[in-house]
Amino acid sequence: MKMFFVNNGRVASGAEEHLLDLAPPFIANGVEPVFLVRENGNLKDKLWERGYKVYTVFNNKNLSLPFRIARLIRQEEPDVISVNREHTIYAVLAGYLLALPFLKNRPKLVNVFHTPTGRWYPLLTMLFDGIIATSRYTAQSFYPKNKGMEEMTTIIHYGIEPTAVDTLQKFDRDRPRRIFPDRKFPIIAMVGELWKNQEELIDAAVYLTKVFPDITIAIVGGGGTAHLEEKIRNFGVEKNFILTGRIPREKVTDLFYDCDLSVSTHRNEGFGIVHIESLAAGTPVVAYNSGGLVEIIENGGGVLVGGGTREFAEAIIELLKNDEKRFALGRQGREVVDRYFTLDKMSSAHFAYYSRLMGN
Repeated sequence: MKMFFVNNGRVASGAEEHLLDLAPPFIANGVEPVFLVRENGNLKDKLWERGYKVYTVFNNKNLSLPFRIARLIRQEEPDVISVNREHTIYAVLAGYLLALPFLKNRPKLVNVFHTPTGRWYPLLTMLFDGIIATSRYTAQSFYPKNKGMEEMTTIIHYGIEPTAVDTLQKFDRDRPRRIFPDRKFPIIAMVGELWKNQEELIDAAVYLTKVFPDITIAIVGGGGTAHLEEKIRNFGVEKNFILTGRIPREKVTDLFYDCDLSVSTHRNEGFGIVHIESLAAGTPVVAYNSGGLVEIIENGGGVLVGGGTREFAEAIIELLKNDEKRFALGRQGREVVDRYFTLDKMSSAHFAYYSRLMGN
């Protein structure tokens, strides 16, 4: 089975890391993956480093994009075309229709929704063969505007390959830290691109610093920081905050090893690979009871908060004060990942889905 994976992301965030994770087990099952990506995106480099077949079809020449896609469909004759960024749905569909008269076999069209935008796609349910969503929350955002989508949607959560946890050290509040060697307990972090309501974490710092004056709050992710830096200065909490920018994925385990808690003030998360990475490292998650991440934490390993900023801060304070409860949640979180959110479970579910689609 030959599969086109289409993604025009500029940076390698959740949807892109998902494809990088899927490729090896798919190849092991006899799938030939071909990637259609952005010319100036860093997913291209990560795929090339791994030796995969890559076509950089997305550039500034948008008018000719459907023709470039059509040419590649005719050239490669894929069995399945999997669209992994919704911005490209209609360009891929146009290329597919242009190529179709020249193909021996019609490729199956699948769209994978990673974010809960809830947009209207009038041709999707008519011309695509299937839809995958990475959470119930993401899927349900599309149902009101897209009649018939629910019946053709399958939910497949993300999964990761959990690394071993040194529990003796991890569950010691005085352990030496790896990413932040000059910082001590307590350390909390929010990981995600810098449009995910990180500002509210600065509001929460007003309450947190009253109880833990030396708390370290790390904001980890790519994007502009000027607005955050200004607010941190205005609140007088410069000594408490570290803005790291993006960190390499191979350092994420060390980051969560350092953290006593992982937190999120984002209320519209599609799912959030970082949250299962946190749980896999034995780090409990504190988040609002909203968004796709609920589908992770409802199984254990964290606290889901109702209310607003004060309640959010109080939940953090309660766990930081209670080592026994925090460590118990850390152990529970790792069990949740091992049970529900492994790479093997995710890749097996995706492979089974595409195999059924092909009638195998």
